Amino acid sequence: MVAMVTVAKLLGLVYIFPLTRLIHNEGMGIYANAYSLYVILLQISTSGFPTAMGKLVSERLATRRYTDVEQMYRLTLRLVTLLGIVLFVVMWVGAPWYSRLVAIRESADAVAAITLSIRALSFSLLIVPALSSLRGYLQGFQAMEASAYSQAVEQFVRVIAIVLGAYLVMRHGGSMADGAAAATFGAFVGGVAALIVLAAAVLPLRRDFKSHFSPRRPSMSARKMLRLMFVVALPISLGALVVPIANLIDSLTVTNLLTWVGYSFDKATAAYGILSRQAMQLIQLPLAFAMAIGASLLPAVSQAKAMQNQRAIQSHVTGTLRSMMLMTVPVAATLLILGRPLDQFLFGSNEGAVIISSVSFMSIFSSLELLTTYILQGLGQLYRPVRNMFIGVFIHLIFNLALIPFFHIIGAAIATTLGYILSSTLNVLAVRKYGGVHFSVWRLSAPFLVASLPLLLALWAGSFVGYHLLHPFFASPDAVAALQVLLAVGLGGLVYLTVALRLRAVTSEELIQVPWLGQRLARFAHRVQSTHTATRFR
Repeated sequence: MVAMVTVAKLLGLVYIFPLTRLIHNEGMGIYANAYSLYVILLQISTSGFPTAMGKLVSERLATRRYTDVEQMYRLTLRLVTLLGIVLFVVMWVGAPWYSRLVAIRESADAVAAITLSIRALSFSLLIVPALSSLRGYLQGFQAMEASAYSQAVEQFVRVIAIVLGAYLVMRHGGSMADGAAAATFGAFVGGVAALIVLAAAVLPLRRDFKSHFSPRRPSMSARKMLRLMFVVALPISLGALVVPIANLIDSLTVTNLLTWVGYSFDKATAAYGILSRQAMQLIQLPLAFAMAIGASLLPAVSQAKAMQNQRAIQSHVTGTLRSMMLMTVPVAATLLILGRPLDQFLFGSNEGAVIISSVSFMSIFSSLELLTTYILQGLGQLYRPVRNMFIGVFIHLIFNLALIPFFHIIGAAIATTLGYILSSTLNVLAVRKYGGVHFSVWRLSAPFLVASLPLLLALWAGSFVGYHLLHPFFASPDAVAALQVLLAVGLGGLVYLTVALRLRAVTSEELIQVPWLGQRLARFAHRVQSTHTATRFR
C-alpha cells in the first residue's frame, strides 16, 4: 500500500518533464500560477477530512456504533460536495481578480492567459472533495488498498491527460496559455477516473455494511458530530495549508517583483515557472522518501509515547533522522553540481541550471521539517509544527520582498530555503522539549557531510569526463546530458555510500527503513562494515 501511494506521488512529479518541453517555461509559469490558487481552495475542502473521517469511523466500528458511522458518511459527503461547489464558483468568478493580482502591471492579454488556466482547473473542485471523503470512509474500514489504488489511478490518468492535452493543443497551433489550460484540465479527468475506482470499492462495502445492522438513532446530533470532525480535522488542515500558502506568496510576489525590476511579463513568468515547476519539483523527490518513512514513524512514536518508552522514542528519532540525512545529502550535492546536465536532460534547456543549483540545500531542510512534523504529531503536539511552519512562511515572505529586487529569481530560492531552515530548526527544538530526546542535528549529519566531500568531487569528475567523452559521439545534447548524469550519479553514489558506511554513519538495521532500497542497502552495508572497523559517529 505504501508503495502504491509513493508511486502515485512520483507520478505526480514526472509529468513535469514532458510538459515543460511542450509548453516551455512561460506556459509552466501560467500553469504554476493557476495551481497556487487551486491548491489553497483544495486543501480547505479536503485536507483534514480523510484523516478525521478514518479515525472517527474506525473508533465507532470498534464500539459497534454503526448508525453513527452511517450518519458520519452522509453528513461528510454532503458537506464536502456543497463546499466543493461553493469553491468552484469562487474560483471561476474570482479568476480574473486573482490573475490581475499576479500580473498587476501587465496587459489584459496576460491576465486572460492566467484566467483561462484557473477556470480550466476549477472543475476538479467539483470532484476531488468527494474523493477525499470516500478515501476517509475506506480508511475507517481499514480498506487501505482501494484508497491507494485510487490515488495511483488518479495520478496515472491525470498525467496522461495533462501531457496528451497539452500536446494536442500545441500541435494544432494553440498558444502557451492554451497549452497550460489544457494541462490544468487534466486534474478533473484524473479525479473522474479515481471516483469510478472508489465507487466500485465503496458501493459493495456499504451494501454489506448496511445489511449487518438495523437502523437506530445516532448517539449524537448532526451538529455535534460535525463539530467533532472539525476538532480532529482542523490541525491537519492548517498544517496542509502551509505549503500552498508559501506557493501563493511566490505566485503573488515573484512575477510582480521581477516585472518591477525590469523583466518582461513573459520572462518573469518563465523564471517563476522554472523555480516552481522545475527546481521545486526536483526537491519533491527526496520528500517522497521522507513521506514514506514518516507514514510509519508517526504511529511508532505514538505507541512509544503511550507506553512511556523513552528509549524507543530516542531510537526512532535519531535512527529516522540518520536515514533522512543519508538520502537527502547526496540529493543536495547532485542538484548543486549537476544543475546544468539535469536541466538539459529533464527539461531540454539550460535556462534553469542556476536556479536548480540554488535550491539544492532546500531538500535537506524541507525533509527535516517534514519528519520532525511527523514526530511532533506522534508526540501529541498537533499545533506546534503548524505554528513553526507559518513562522517559516512569514520569513519566506519577508525575504522574498527583500531579496528578489536585488538577486531576482535566485532571491526567491534563497528566501524559501531560509524559511525552511527556520521552521525545521524550531521543530527540532520542539522535539527535544516535548519528546525529552537528546540529539544534535549537526552531530547526526557530520558523517554524511564528510562523505559529501568526496561525493562532490566524484560528481564533478563524472560529469566532466562524461561530457568530454560522449560529446564527440552524440549530436543530441539531451542524450549527452542523460549519459553524463547517469555516469556522474553512478560514480558519486558508490563513493558516497561506501564512505558513509565506513564512517558507521548508519547501521544495516536502520537502512531497512528506507523505502524500496532498504533491503539492498542493508546487505551492502553489512558487507562494507563487516570488513572495516571504524569509530561510529554519534
